[in-house]
Amino acid sequence: MRIPLYLVGGAVRDLYLGRPVRDVDLGVEGDGVRFAQRLARDLGAPAREHPRFGTATVMLSEGARLDVATARTETYDRPGALPRIHPGSLAEDLARRDFTINAMALALAPGPPLLFDPYGGRADLARGVIRMLHPASARDDPTRAFRAVLYANRLGFRVEPRTRRWIGEAVREGVFRQISGDRLRREIARIFSEAGWASAVAWMSRLGLPNAVHPALSGDSPVRPRLKRLERLAADSPDGVTWLAPLLVWAADLTTKESRELGERLNLSRVPAGILRRWAESRRPGARVSSSVVSSDEALSAAAVGDGRSAAPLSREIRIRGRDLLAAGIPSGPAIGRALAAARSALRLGKITAEEELSFALDVAREARA
Repeated sequence: MRIPLYLVGGAVRDLYLGRPVRDVDLGVEGDGVRFAQRLARDLGAPAREHPRFGTATVMLSEGARLDVATARTETYDRPGALPRIHPGSLAEDLARRDFTINAMALALAPGPPLLFDPYGGRADLARGVIRMLHPASARDDPTRAFRAVLYANRLGFRVEPRTRRWIGEAVREGVFRQISGDRLRREIARIFSEAGWASAVAWMSRLGLPNAVHPALSGDSPVRPRLKRLERLAADSPDGVTWLAPLLVWAADLTTKESRELGERLNLSRVPAGILRRWAESRRPGARVSSSVVSSDEALSAAAVGDGRSAAPLSREIRIRGRDLLAAGIPSGPAIGRALAAARSALRLGKITAEEELSFALDVAREARA
């Protein structure tokens, strides 16, 4: 007996949009983990199993992968909680999805390919619409509101009025406070890991989401022009940026206390939390210049925000070299690389002049060796 097998979710969406398929998601009516084990064995590939969710990932060559999931239903004990998983049918599996454009399935076996589209996802693709399946969707899983922003921004779609109303109701009810910091951070990181940061923040503002992240965040002027400048600067920068750079620009007007609260809300790890704290402290009036290494995220964010600095310093290169530090008595080692990186960032930020490069780098190298 052949197991009913479906291509589901975003893979079907992207096929109908003619876009590259990023992730291949297979749905199985039956035991998805067992099917993945057999598939991995036949392909000679390893599989990672997640029995709690009835899912598994088959790791293929060159980073490609197949995600296999048991068709299931989900129930929520409270808004924002992780769901309870129960095996189910294809129809039940599609009913638990976030948006109509992700609630389609393409039958692969047995029989010829056949599209299952019970919620009109294909029509919404044609109309360019992001639409939730039911009024409680945003309350059940508030992270879906951020995914609405992700897809609207990625695809150039609009969020339809009822979905906007349902998200607004969830915001007013305070259900976003129930999302863990890790889940919220992952959604923000996904949004800021794709192009169009100004547009993404504009969508978050329309949906009332900045306040759900931190009460002091805004989606209005001057945030969007700053993010557009950051987009241009990042495109021209050889170093590039991470998702943290648009977060810094978004949080540029927060106080040190508010920035610390934001880092705690997103459960940032030590390094990004330190960058956010240093960013807030550096923006205080009369803040002292530190000789610590400044990341590309901070340098480009500072230029995007302005503060009397032009973008021109970003293209300037330091004149000193490692041999200059060696000649000044710094022994060969990693301290030299750190010192040169710190001097480069400080010059780009306008914290030092070209004449101060060597003395600044020597201070950093000596601190690194202390």
